[in-house]
Amino acid sequence: MKPHRSSILLALLAAGLAFPAAAQQAKRYITISGRIKFPPSAEQQAKFPFRVQKQVGDERVTIDTIHLNADGTYSHKLDATRPQFYILNEFEEDRLTVWANKENLKIDFRGIDTAAIRIKNPPYVFIEGSEENNLINQVNFLNYRNYQAMIQNGQLQYKASLAKDTALERALTGQYDWLFNDMGERVKLLIKMYPNTPVLLYALDYLHPRRDKELIAAELGKLIKKYPYLEEAKRKQQDIAHAEAVARKTGIGATAMNFTQQNVKGDPVKLTDYRGKYVLLDFWASWCGPCRAENPNVLENYEKYHSKGLEILGVSLDDKKDAWVKAIKDDGLTWEHVSDLKGWRNVVAKEYNIRAVPSNFLLDKDGKIIAKDLRGEELSRKLEEIFGK
Repeated sequence: MKPHRSSILLALLAAGLAFPAAAQQAKRYITISGRIKFPPSAEQQAKFPFRVQKQVGDERVTIDTIHLNADGTYSHKLDATRPQFYILNEFEEDRLTVWANKENLKIDFRGIDTAAIRIKNPPYVFIEGSEENNLINQVNFLNYRNYQAMIQNGQLQYKASLAKDTALERALTGQYDWLFNDMGERVKLLIKMYPNTPVLLYALDYLHPRRDKELIAAELGKLIKKYPYLEEAKRKQQDIAHAEAVARKTGIGATAMNFTQQNVKGDPVKLTDYRGKYVLLDFWASWCGPCRAENPNVLENYEKYHSKGLEILGVSLDDKKDAWVKAIKDDGLTWEHVSDLKGWRNVVAKEYNIRAVPSNFLLDKDGKIIAKDLRGEELSRKLEEIFGK
């Protein structure tokens, strides 16, 4: 007996359903190409390759390497079978997030420029060839200009400290908060202007994770409903749930989680070693402009209240020991410092859900958190409240 044609068709359809959806979908690629203006040496490229990465939680996972031509140009294919984000990690000099969907992209990088200005002012990188990536371009430009303003603010603050103009120094400290808030408000406008694109997920990373959590949660819900394939949005939703759990452990009144990390000499230091003292647990980094600008204020308070029982434990998000140690010396920070030199992957920073630096926690003698994120006059007032004038 011959099978009926419709029965054959149903059998074929059933067999097709047994395979994963990705296997049924033909692979599709886009090309990214461009030029590195100042290509690093072959030895440098071997040590720090031009990598294609994916963000998974707090980790950047390398999935491929881009090789330069002799003239500094490059061309590389990205899998765009599913529209998704990639990170182009250019020799650890610049990291650029791109959205891979339908259009080929052209991106030129500056490369390893030895000019001193390069260190303080990382260049703005523009993504050409894709309308969808224009939202990333706009967010990156806002962030670029905001960072330049913070650098200038820090330079003015440093001059004010040299001139011992405490009123101006404090005003400039407050300017950092204004600049941070200004960045957030501008990003919120972009979110309203681009409501129907999955690339909106990139902009959400520039909002304050606690203060704007309702807005972030609402936008994530919309994205997941409209774009079920957007795995990055689902992961971010999970990350937020994890952050909320950590926030409960690091809220006012909670006992600060103990940890052990090595100091600059390689000796282990435990947070519980400081029981019986008030402790400012200070998260910072040598590369962080606002951290370095705040350090004179922290130092002034330490010198004023250390004899009365104040201790400071600095946790650095550096990944280069030389830069970390130099910053401690240059800024005259005489308290204890620890780090695992893993940058943003610092184990303690992850446990405390540190998303921005500077960040700090003020602990009482029993190790309970009594205040958070104190800067400028706010730090001075709180310490005066505890120790007196």
